Amino acid sequence: MPESPFPMTLPGGAVLMGEPCAGGLGAQRAALAGMTGREGWPEITRNADGKPLFSSGATEHGHCSLSHGGGWVIAARAPVAIGVDVEAPAERLEKVRRRFVGPLDQTVIGHFGDSLDTLCRLWTAKEAAFKVFGTGVDFLTGLQWAQVDDHGATAKATVQGVLLDIRWYRLASPDAWVAVALSRKST
Repeated sequence: MPESPFPMTLPGGAVLMGEPCAGGLGAQRAALAGMTGREGWPEITRNADGKPLFSSGATEHGHCSLSHGGGWVIAARAPVAIGVDVEAPAERLEKVRRRFVGPLDQTVIGHFGDSLDTLCRLWTAKEAAFKVFGTGVDFLTGLQWAQVDDHGATAKATVQGVLLDIRWYRLASPDAWVAVALSRKST
């Protein structure tokens, strides 16, 4: 896989961008702003809950989501609600496993095996799903997996009753997983 597969056009007109980024939160936020600016995206602000959105008057650009972690910054936008998360496979995921892996996740573990990479896929998918809604996704019981394949899954957000299309992408240099969750319901 190329070191930077971005920008990437996803099904449904979604766009995913990313680049490696070293440094702290300030450097990551600056990198996100620079990356979205270079691509001609409208200014991104945040609502009262901290969810990113395009500045006023830019609703024709749809929904957006931002993430930073694992040595990467990632931005996504789509005509429907979207969430994105990036994370490096790390031992700390094993340490907090009981907080985010529940009985409903056995479908994913059964498909990929019980490994650090699978935990990273689950974590990023749940973070991305949470970002679709901004609230209300329980990390233990919040996703009911309907279908899983090597590149993604369909899951139902149990509280919202909304189906999500979730896609995973492996990044290299540095090693990380990205999950993108797209709502099948217009919001």
